[in-house]
Amino acid sequence: MLLKKIKSSSIAETVIALSVISICFGIASLAFIRSIKVTSNFQDIKKQTQIQSELWIHLYSDDRVVEDIENVVTQTTPDLRNDSLIVITFNNESGKTISQQQWIK
Repeated sequence: MLLKKIKSSSIAETVIALSVISICFGIASLAFIRSIKVTSNFQDIKKQTQIQSELWIHLYSDDRVVEDIENVVTQTTPDLRNDSLIVITFNNESGKTISQQQWIK
């Protein structure tokens, strides 16, 4: 039970304080969600670097077979624009293309 009256200025201060707190909470949640997305993209960049290292090793040894890289699906198809090229596509588990390489037949 309310024993005294609340001044209107204190109600306005309460509304302003609650709105500032909710804005801060919203910004913090957006920053958290974006940081989670950056982590998943960082893993794709890490896999891409690993793929490029393997490609350089095989290019140096003139070996056309790329060994299976962990959690990466390799697909080899002929290039439709050029008959003398082979396109090797590296996809992650969800099907997103991480890297694509063209080799001469």
